[in-house]
This record gives sequence, structure tokens and C-alpha cells, in this order.
Amino acid sequence: MSGAVVLDIEGTVSPLSAVHDVLFPYARERIESWVREDRPGTPAVTAGVRGMLGERAGLDQVVAALLDWHDENAKHSPLKTLHGLIWEQGFLAGELAGQVYPDVPPALAGWRRRGTPCWIYSSGSVLAQRLWFSRTDHGDLTGHLAGHFDTVNGGPKREPASYRRIAAEIGTPGADILFLSDSRAELDAARAAGWRAVGVRRPGTTADFGPHPVVADLGALGTATEVA
Repeated sequence: MSGAVVLDIEGTVSPLSAVHDVLFPYARERIESWVREDRPGTPAVTAGVRGMLGERAGLDQVVAALLDWHDENAKHSPLKTLHGLIWEQGFLAGELAGQVYPDVPPALAGWRRRGTPCWIYSSGSVLAQRLWFSRTDHGDLTGHLAGHFDTVNGGPKREPASYRRIAAEIGTPGADILFLSDSRAELDAARAAGWRAVGVRRPGTTADFGPHPVVADLGALGTATEVA
């Protein structure tokens, strides 16, 4: 395989439960204290929230908005940035660890061995992504990754323009990029941008992938990429 591979995280390389049952509760418990204590990095988060609510929004409104967005699983950049800051502390303290499916490390190693750069594109912040892959239950996987994109440097994941932007950034034609995700909306957007798109159906996934080829694990990609 030539070109490049771009991977989603939640439900694709990592179990949804690892994020929603561990990382999210960890962050929610700390959102209010982080903002009110004005910890490093949070002034920019607060400014970002006020940019969306209105510059006159008080601190109580900022905190309430962040908690509401968290509970709604909104993809707003200020929230994702704050998540990353909170999780950084948790990873560095040894309270958190990344989880990936067993087929992921050998797939990443295989792409690297064949000279195919592999990128991550997730709604989670770049900081959170780097922490996740540096401390997984399969060791440090960052050496297999060429870089990271989030909704700040990549754009919204359901918009074709984001995928065109990423293709330009990594210097690879869309037709030579394989995108893997558990979300049909994301696959549709990538396909609209000219990428090859393959759905990943993990245990418990009931998503409708529409016309996109689907694999159950990354080791089955040979057949899927021939169809894509």
C-alpha cells in the first residue's frame, strides 16, 4: 500500500467504553475546578467559550456551558482543549492509560514498515491524542504515527472541506488516502473529498455504513481496500 492512512480513534482503534466510561467521567469531575482555579492553559479555554457565548459571559456561564457541552458530547474546540489539559495530568500521574484493540499495534507497525505514513484524526485534542498513544495498554505507539489532526487544525469531521485541508497538509492526493472510521457521516465526508473510506465495525457496533466497505479488524484491510 502506498499513500497514507488516516485513523479515527473512538470505536475504530479504541473501544468507545475506554473514552466514555473512563476519560469522560475523569474530565467532568475536574472541569469546574480547573476553570475556577485558572490553571495553565485555561485562560485560552475561557476566552474560546466567551467567543461562542459572548464576551460578557461570566465565569459561572462559562463553567455551565462547558459542563453542558461535555454532557452533550459536543465537539466544541474549547471543551476538547480543556479535556486534553485535564487528561494530561491524569496520564502523567499514572491515573489514566490509553486502550487500543489488539489488531492496532501490528497494523500500525505494518504500515510503518511499508513506508505508509499513518495519521490520527479525532475530535479529541492533539494533546489528548498524543497522550493516549504514548501510554497505551500495548506500550508507546507514537513512533508509528506521522502526526495528529483534531477539529482545530483539521476542521469538523463531518465536512468534506476538512478532509481536503488534511490532504493538502500531508501532501497526499485524496485518492491515495485511506480513512478508517466507525462513523458513516465521517466516511461520507471523506469520500466526498475524494478519499478512500472504509468502515470499522467493532464488537457491539450497530452502525449503518451504507455503501462503504467494512472490516471487523485492521488485519482484514486487504480485501476492503480492493473494493474501496
